[in-house]
Order: sequence, then C-alpha cells, then structure tokens
Amino acid sequence: MEKIKLKRLWLLVPGVLALGLTWLAQVNPSATDAVFSRGIYPWLSSAWGFLPSLVSWSVAQWVVVAFLGFCVGFVVFYAVALVRHRGERLVVLWKALATGLATVSVGFTIFALMCGLNYYRLTFAEDAGFELRESTTEELVALCENLASETNAARADIDGSPDDYAAAQGGFEAYAQAAVENMRVLAETYPALSRPLYSPPKPVLFSELMSYADIAGMYFPFTVESNINVDGPFFTIPATMGHELAHQCGFMREDEANFIGYLACKDAADPLTRYSGYSLAYDYALSALIRANREAAVAVNDTLSDEVRADRRARSEYLKQFEGPVAEASNAANNAYLKANQQQDGTKSYGRMVDLLLAEARAEQA
Repeated sequence: MEKIKLKRLWLLVPGVLALGLTWLAQVNPSATDAVFSRGIYPWLSSAWGFLPSLVSWSVAQWVVVAFLGFCVGFVVFYAVALVRHRGERLVVLWKALATGLATVSVGFTIFALMCGLNYYRLTFAEDAGFELRESTTEELVALCENLASETNAARADIDGSPDDYAAAQGGFEAYAQAAVENMRVLAETYPALSRPLYSPPKPVLFSELMSYADIAGMYFPFTVESNINVDGPFFTIPATMGHELAHQCGFMREDEANFIGYLACKDAADPLTRYSGYSLAYDYALSALIRANREAAVAVNDTLSDEVRADRRARSEYLKQFEGPVAEASNAANNAYLKANQQQDGTKSYGRMVDLLLAEARAEQA
C-alpha cells in the first residue's frame, strides 16, 4: 500500500505545478505572452502534436472514446473490488481516489500547457495594435453594408452550390491544407500566429453528434488537433477551420478566434474560403446591428443576393433540426467552461468580435 500511495502522490505533483503556473499566468499577462505563449508554447505544442498531425483522421475523437471507456471501466472495476474485498474497503476507496486524482492531475497539466495558460496572454487586439472602442450606429451600418457586399461578391464567384464547388476543388482535405497555408500567410502580418507546426484541421466521424451539441468545431489540447464538424453546409467550414487553427496558435478567446478565422479567409484566392470568412463576420455584425437599429439591419439584409439567401436558409434549416435540450446543455457547459477560464461574459464574449471588425475597418480607412 505504501508503494501505491507514493506513486499516486508523485502523480499529483504535475497538477500542483500546473495550478501554480496558472496563477502566475493570471497575475502577469505580459510575461505569459512573452515567455510562454510566444516562446515555449509554439514549440512544445508542435512537438506534442507532431504524431497526431501525421494522420488525416481525428485522433482526438478516439481519445475521447477511450477515455469514456476508461471511466466506465474505472467505476466497474472499483465497484467490483468493493464487493469482493469487504474487509479492505478503505484501501480500495483510497486506491480509487488516488487513481482518480492522479488522472485529473495529469490531464489538467496537459490542458494547462497545451491551451489553458494561453487564456491569460495579451489579447490579439493588443498584439495587432487594433483600437477597441465604442462605435456609432453609423459605423456599424457601414460595416454591415461592406460585409454584405463582400459576401455577395465572393458568392458570385462560386459556380453552383458551395458543396458542389468544394467537392470539385478537392473537398475537405484540400481546404484543410489551404487553411494551414492561409494561416501561415496571415502569420507574416501577425507574427504572434507563427508556430513550427500547424496540424491540419481534421474531420470528425461523429459530426452529427457535434451538431446535436451545437458544436461547429473543437480544438482538442490533448492531441493539439483542430476538429471540424463536417455534417452541415460546407460554406461554413473554412471559417471554422480558421477559428480552430487560431486556438492551435494559442489564441483561446472565442471572439479573437472568430476574428482570426475571418482574417485568414478574407484575402484567400479561393472564393468559397472568402465567402465563408465574410459570412461569419456578417453574421456577428448583423446581429449587433439588429440590436442597435432593426430597420437598418433589415435594409442591409435585403441587399444580399438570392444565392446567399438560399445558402443561409439551408444552413438555418439544417441547424433547426438539432434544436433541443442537448444543444442547450452543451451551450450551458460551454458557457461555464469559458467563465472558468476568465471569459467572464461566457458565450456572450463571441459578440465582441464586432468590436474587432470595427477596429479593423477604422485601421483600413486611416
């Protein structure tokens, strides 16, 4: 028992150290950004994610399946042990507790090093020099009008449906490689996005389950993979790829990941990629305008082309079939997760992307 106790205690050490690092990251964002996010993390995460990056399928999905199997086996094993060893139940309970704590300790350590500490780095806006401030409704209207125009223009360059066009260009794998190249190009303008290895986005076999949970994509820190829901309309996927690659690059805030995903798409040579990025930006900007001036929002939305309207209807109809308690529970869990990582507005922080879009528009006009 002493040997078992000692082993379990040693496995708690990494978790304690990770908690200490998390505290240090919280109190000094500048040092976290300079030392960890820009220095250690890109190399450490590239090394950790190298083997998963070699395959085109999502390793993460099978890690999740294996972990769920481990949890079931853990409960069954120790339940049986409690029945069989009635005279040593305290020993069995200690082993169960120690094993559980050790697992949490190791898991939290990997999480902290592969993404958790990055929640406390300097923001992308600070790094890029974007000035975030209150904007007028007129500025927001102008932003929406420009995004609507760019969305229409990108859609006009796509022959047929986005799904058919994507298939003709090589499908998911071609767009995953393009997403990596787009991020490399963007990193030339924003060096904070640079890293030795970009693991290409991966399609998830269980994408329909992700749709039920209202999840378009997920960065999985334990394999450093960008996992993509491929069950819905394809025109949303390039922007989602950019979003998840932004997480891989160390920017964990959701509003910033959305903005980086948009930036990675907007200047691409491929019209579907541009369409995806502008569609994402337009969604958030229009939502903000609806709250500020509904009549202006309706007027802007009326300028969308018939093809864009048809794509948006198809997306809406697809998402509607998954509405229900599972999606609500998933959103509640995501909200709690964001707040636990100091995004105090929870999922509402997604709306702050509009401030970044407005800041970009002002910078371009300067």
